[in-house]
Amino acid sequence: MAQSGLDYRAIFDAWPAPAAILDVELKYQACNVSYEAVSRRSRRDLVGRALFEIFPGGDHAQKEALMRSFRQVARTGKPHHITNAAYDFTIPGGQTLARKWTTSNIPLFSASGELNGILHCPLDTTQFDRTRSTPSAPDEDGQKALAVRAAQTVLRSEGDRLHQLFQQAPGFICVLEGPRHVYELANDAYYQLVGHREIIGHPLAEVLPEVIFQGFLEKLDRVYQTGEPFIGRALPIKLQLVEGAPLEQKYIDLIYQPIFNEVHEVTGIFVQGNDVTEAHTLAQEVAFQAAHDALTGLLNRREFERRTGEIEGAGPHALLYMDLDHFKIVNDRCGHAAGDSVLKEVTTTLSGLAGENAILARLGGDEFALLSPDSTIETAVELAHRMRRAVRSISFVWKGRRYGVTLSVGVAAFSNAPGASFEDALGLADAACFLAKEAGRDRVKLGLASDEDIWRQLEEMDNATRLKDAIREDRIILHGQRIVDMTAAAGSPVRYFEVLSCLSDPEGNIVAPSGFIPAAERFGMIEALDRHIVAKAFAHFAALPDDVRSNVGYFINLSGITLGSVGFRTFVEKLLTELPSVNASQICFEVTETAAISDVRRSAEAMRVLSEHGFRFALDDFGSGMASFAYLRQLPVQFVKIDGDFVRAILDDPASSIIVESVIRLANCMGIQTIAESVETRELLAKLQPLGTHFAQGFALHVPEELNSAVYGPNKTDRGHSGFRSQVIGRRR
Repeated sequence: MAQSGLDYRAIFDAWPAPAAILDVELKYQACNVSYEAVSRRSRRDLVGRALFEIFPGGDHAQKEALMRSFRQVARTGKPHHITNAAYDFTIPGGQTLARKWTTSNIPLFSASGELNGILHCPLDTTQFDRTRSTPSAPDEDGQKALAVRAAQTVLRSEGDRLHQLFQQAPGFICVLEGPRHVYELANDAYYQLVGHREIIGHPLAEVLPEVIFQGFLEKLDRVYQTGEPFIGRALPIKLQLVEGAPLEQKYIDLIYQPIFNEVHEVTGIFVQGNDVTEAHTLAQEVAFQAAHDALTGLLNRREFERRTGEIEGAGPHALLYMDLDHFKIVNDRCGHAAGDSVLKEVTTTLSGLAGENAILARLGGDEFALLSPDSTIETAVELAHRMRRAVRSISFVWKGRRYGVTLSVGVAAFSNAPGASFEDALGLADAACFLAKEAGRDRVKLGLASDEDIWRQLEEMDNATRLKDAIREDRIILHGQRIVDMTAAAGSPVRYFEVLSCLSDPEGNIVAPSGFIPAAERFGMIEALDRHIVAKAFAHFAALPDDVRSNVGYFINLSGITLGSVGFRTFVEKLLTELPSVNASQICFEVTETAAISDVRRSAEAMRVLSEHGFRFALDDFGSGMASFAYLRQLPVQFVKIDGDFVRAILDDPASSIIVESVIRLANCMGIQTIAESVETRELLAKLQPLGTHFAQGFALHVPEELNSAVYGPNKTDRGHSGFRSQVIGRRR
């Protein structure tokens, strides 16, 4: 308990006023020497026992008065004081003493702001009360006067202490009196919030005129008139912090609590809250980063898919799938910096033509998509041609040389009518864009299901049959990538691997996950694929020698559909029965953030059931910040994997470092371990280590290899394995 050279435990014990610490069930947790003296019991007799068990009071009324004080502290979170109240107590030996007390009950909060106890300070004022009401014998005058002065000193000390606590409270507090809301009290945090103005004794409208048009005076009036409290979270408010300066934007958590007199009339308002501007701003930045492409500022693929699902109206709606032509030439000849500049110029051009209601996104690489609500196919084709011509007119000069890019566009229509599907429209537009590139680029192609070329292209893109055959013929190959413990000493015996999968076609060619997982998701085969991978991973785990298996853990990807399936839980339970050497606590299922929060209740229930067997869970591709942490409270996960886009960006973007570090700190507060994904270079690893992540994963640490080699073989870093990167590692989920 020592801090800054002070031993607070010793100070508490030496404090002259009696004091005891009670938990929320009013059981003794600690007391000081003065409390032992006044209660005539040792702390050994008190700790762990309930206050009312030891001191039940002389009658029900005495007990109820004290209980009301405790209840008020618990309800309001504010101190409560009882003055000159009668409360009898029985001393050891059975004698009952009638006493008068002045009692202070003060709430004690945890670091997270939850009430976790009450500081109970009873002062015996019996002698003081008798001194005021009864003439003293001459020989007793001096002794009683000393007792009175001692009592007054203790009362003043407690008052000073309470005043200090009020002034030093981390949240802002003030008390407003009467219908004009005149300032009666305010603490240091409140003065700081309002720019240290002269406020005590003045109406709020007089000293804070800027809050009137923002609606805060109206809220105060309503609380005063109705007696109903007001609670607001992250409320925007503009305040003048320096006289004559412009208003500054703040965000505050705020509570207006009415103050009642003895006849339950409102006499004032207790104001309390916190300045959450910094946390709110950080949350907004994290949310924006999670929903937008870091380079162009456009929506990313995940956010685009989410927003298209919210489109209302029967339609028709138009979808444009766009791919830059000759972009690889710029990247290869001039480098990625030049390629990034081209993408930014193209983004500016497309955004200028998109229209107010359109949803424009960068899907990845040089691919863009635009959804135009309530648009005919003819209007969409015309827009596609305008965009194509505008991109072609971009004159890009890099180091004295001129480069040009063009745009291939696939256009498809869809509606919200029964049988219509955005996914089908996206497939048509994607296929049409591919055909436009094949036909010579710089073209617009209309994607119609009746078009023979489109139909043929869709057939060529359809991997569902190939995947079904691969599962049946067991041509799914498992690989493993090491998840490295960043906190363990060298040679730590526990090793974790993410189980990755690829497909071997009948000719023995390797098909990356991006070649069959989208097909599995689109055509309802994802659960069958997940079951096959889980069964194969479990069998591999069970076959490991005991000394190897005891020090290995597998991370296995699951789709949201699979996780929410009741049949999958039964399937896993059957596997555990068939493979008794599989220790469920060494298996961690990975679920993407998007899949988990799409149906939080269902995901949480599925995780809970599987957790009862010992399985652990990781939230993959984590990156939606505070909103995600709000959902995370409902999900029993032990790990979050920080999205690779954020991790990679910390090399060049200081804001990304702050965001990643904030995610790590917030996860630590929730008892969740973090895994940084996509650690591709040693330079990135060096940047990442000081941020405090528990684990890291990427080519700089271990190149994925067949699961047997990964588990038994030495670790390999990314040296000459670019072929493996392109063949095996793709989109995992």
